[in-house]
Amino acid sequence: MSESKRRAVRTPSEAVSAPGNRARARALLNGRELGFHHTAGQAWQFDEARFRRFVAFASEFGATHAQVSLPFRYNSWVLPDNRDPYASWCVNSVGILRVCPPPELQEWIPLDQAREAQAVLQAQLAILRESGMKAVAHAVEPMWLPEGVYRAHPRWRGAQCELGRIASRPYFAPSIDEPEVLDLYRRAMKEFATLMPEIDQFSFLSNDSGGGLGWAPCLYPGMNGSTYWRTRDGGARIAGWLKTLRAGAVEAGVGVRLNVQSSGLPPEWIASARAKLDGGLFVNGANDSGGCMSGGGAGLGDGMWGASYPAMGLGNPAGLVAGLQSVYHNPDGKAGRAGMYLDEEDDFDEARAALEAYLAAPGQGSVKRAELALATAERLAGQAGAETLVGVWEQVSRAQQAIGQVRQKGFSHPFLACTMVARWLVRPLVPRPDQLTRQETAHYRDVMFATEANRDNPSFSLVAGKGVFRGESVTWMARWSLFEASQGLRAARGTVLGLAERAEDEAARVRMRLYAARIGVLACLAETVKNTIMYQYALDTAGQPQYGPNMMDYDDNIVYDMRTLNLRKIAREELDNIGLLVELIEAAPGKAIAYASAPDEENPFMYGPDLVAQLRRKMTIMMDHWQDYERLYPTTKVWDFEPPERGNIVATGSAPTT
Repeated sequence: MSESKRRAVRTPSEAVSAPGNRARARALLNGRELGFHHTAGQAWQFDEARFRRFVAFASEFGATHAQVSLPFRYNSWVLPDNRDPYASWCVNSVGILRVCPPPELQEWIPLDQAREAQAVLQAQLAILRESGMKAVAHAVEPMWLPEGVYRAHPRWRGAQCELGRIASRPYFAPSIDEPEVLDLYRRAMKEFATLMPEIDQFSFLSNDSGGGLGWAPCLYPGMNGSTYWRTRDGGARIAGWLKTLRAGAVEAGVGVRLNVQSSGLPPEWIASARAKLDGGLFVNGANDSGGCMSGGGAGLGDGMWGASYPAMGLGNPAGLVAGLQSVYHNPDGKAGRAGMYLDEEDDFDEARAALEAYLAAPGQGSVKRAELALATAERLAGQAGAETLVGVWEQVSRAQQAIGQVRQKGFSHPFLACTMVARWLVRPLVPRPDQLTRQETAHYRDVMFATEANRDNPSFSLVAGKGVFRGESVTWMARWSLFEASQGLRAARGTVLGLAERAEDEAARVRMRLYAARIGVLACLAETVKNTIMYQYALDTAGQPQYGPNMMDYDDNIVYDMRTLNLRKIAREELDNIGLLVELIEAAPGKAIAYASAPDEENPFMYGPDLVAQLRRKMTIMMDHWQDYERLYPTTKVWDFEPPERGNIVATGSAPTT
């Protein structure tokens, strides 16, 4: 489908936008700021036309701010290539020293790369400026710096902060205790605010993803940092750094709100830091002045961090309505920025329907939520199909909850972790994965989130550097959770296809067909994860003989090797599943699964534009190796074994005969 046609069917409600939406939204916000955030996470790619639509939508519904970010890209100092993918976690970080490196850092943070980052941000800010909006940004801070910086300036070396199992080398953040480092941050922030004054709110993630605070106990390599500052109060460390950043912005004539977030900070650090901060500076979203970084939030799923990713457009509009009751309800005029979370490439139809339904009849409470959910469904499927559509939302939500129960060693997002970063979706299931050639793995090997040493590991159980889904109990628990999800989703897809047939107009028919395709894609993802877990378990137990007679008693001279039957059964299920997935992607009247628009945008968190070709490649490789099952475990073994020698027979209750 062409992009122009896809635009026409994805957002048909844009043509009937109510002119009073912004005025009603601002009145309900009652002085509260509202920021719109894109939920694509590290998979985000900047597209000017798409971002312009996102900003226009945000402005229409009362936004004062929108998120700006840097796109995922290779070939910079942050991520030279994908040989060591650890820095992928911060490759889109709007890091202060990364975007505006002082002269002392430019030998290692090239100025041309910094200016390229500045240009991308300024392009987004120019679009925001047209709507009179400002910007919020997210960063990993204090963000790691190249090793050459510390060899030239040893005192600047702060905490080692990488997660060892998925990093091929150490990463060190700068020490924010050092006066010289603080001065770097002050000058960088002054330049940053001068160039981009519209960015007046920052939220920093630390002790994760390539950022670290010295001597925090939650650092991945363990508590560490500069020996010179080991005994310093952690709260003073944080407060001094945040004040320094704000001082740099003030020098540029810009007021900023700054928040540093880390789930593992000691309570005494948080209390100490907050006691030293005044309004506009926050630790974990709050300070001791009674201020909060945010107030209320609503969204249609969590994008890359949601249960459905990479399936698109499967947020819960009924849940969005519940969030809108907190966002657009501020009778006391309390400060604090509310947040709206949408995928800027998707979600506009469902979000518009919910937002317009709420603005037309705002209210609080569970009864009102039910009324608004039904009103939202009427805008999407017509009055006759509204109640059925609300029921489908509940079915999809239950399936997502079942998927969320499939948790393993630090991740609760099996589709992101398995189908995406471990590339299960496009990896072939074959009985000897260790014998696949480089040509057969070329379509996925170099974009897996794995160190170079682990890229050729044949086990599907190795995901992001850790062993998962090992053992009989966890295998079967995951199998039944995913089976429950896929069965429920397939039933929901059938219901939505029925809604499409009965739709009152063409726009609703197209919208329901696309929704059905997306539900079907999610069911296929669940099947892939289930099949891969079961297949690896079958491989793990293939060393145990599993012979059995012909089930139909057809021929007493035949013995089946059950390993062949089991492996082939699972592989056939996956072949059929991938065939259906290809059909859904190709027939959908819009984008049903996330993939990049250009080959160089493919990365561990995003498929390439040739995803369908990769899926077909998976099926081809599986069939090329289909006879391997017969060679390894002959299906029908003729019972013609030579009888064992008597000397090897142990009779019950007696010793072996010699």
